[in-house]
Amino acid sequence: MGLFVVRVVAQPLALIIDTPLLPRFESWHSGVLPYPALVIAQFLIIAWFARTAARFGNGNVVPGHRRGGFFLLFASVYFLTMLTRLVLGLTIYRESRWFTSYIPTVFHLVLATWLLLYGHYHYRYGALREAQDPATRS
Repeated sequence: MGLFVVRVVAQPLALIIDTPLLPRFESWHSGVLPYPALVIAQFLIIAWFARTAARFGNGNVVPGHRRGGFFLLFASVYFLTMLTRLVLGLTIYRESRWFTSYIPTVFHLVLATWLLLYGHYHYRYGALREAQDPATRS
């Protein structure tokens, strides 16, 4: 979550601070979404991350096997799509802005990894919970 927050903060900083330590503003997004829509989506993601982290920290998470399966499937497709995007951008699609937007692609991989971990937790511990108490199956 921290890496993603740094990414969200770094992009507008790159617009106002000219330093070799930060990539240019345009390097932080692929241009698919207008920047205002991107920022709104990023803040919604951060809010969901923070809420989920707080729930895990408080022990208020009830694992669900089906939820885990959904997130594992979604995150696997998401991760593989972004990994393919990265590989294609480094090889045969070097002329395409979407494929060569490496910073957003790496952060998509970070998000997909987080979703894989979230899904794994629910899938594994939801199955254990259902095995111990068959009445919890949905």
